[in-house]
Amino acid sequence: MSFRSVFLAVVIAFALILAAFLLNRARPRVETEQPNADLVRATGKCAECHARTQYSVVHEYEISLHARKGVNCLDCHQPAAGQEKKDHHGFLIATKLTAGNCRSCHENIYQQFLHSRHAAPAWAAIYGEKGLTPEQVNFSEAYQPGGTRRPPHPFVQLEAERRRNDRHLHRLPFAAYEFGANCTAAQHMCAMPYGPGSFPDRDI
Repeated sequence: MSFRSVFLAVVIAFALILAAFLLNRARPRVETEQPNADLVRATGKCAECHARTQYSVVHEYEISLHARKGVNCLDCHQPAAGQEKKDHHGFLIATKLTAGNCRSCHENIYQQFLHSRHAAPAWAAIYGEKGLTPEQVNFSEAYQPGGTRRPPHPFVQLEAERRRNDRHLHRLPFAAYEFGANCTAAQHMCAMPYGPGSFPDRDI
């Protein structure tokens, strides 16, 4: 092999390595500083599809504090311990999000929520004790007496009929629709129904 061939091979290899380095350097830090490959892929892959089907959700995320801090979709949508999970276009995500998904970053706020009337009592105001374990009911009653041990709201059956007729409604309880609640990106987790999934790694 001639010196010229070796020299050209070395130059081309160096140029390719340099180009790869420069391209990687030009990528946003929110992508390159993610801790694993799945989180790197999620920085753009999720919005690529959901911007076409749920543009408002993607837009609200893009202008949110979470986006500015580099928190991406998979950070919040990955399953917590004990939650149901499914494969979604190559990503393992939770089938239903609850306030329990927030606790890995917001433990203090999660505990405040757990002890408040916005947790089990808010669920029970619509659905009664249905869907809550006896441990959850007892836990809530210790902090909010009379708020959880109650029958379902009479409009629940009405709402069930409406949901069957319109499957595109967001997963908010009846009262949220009734009083015009809006599930923005900032409210996304805590607005989800309470239920057992709010305690992904504990019994209460």
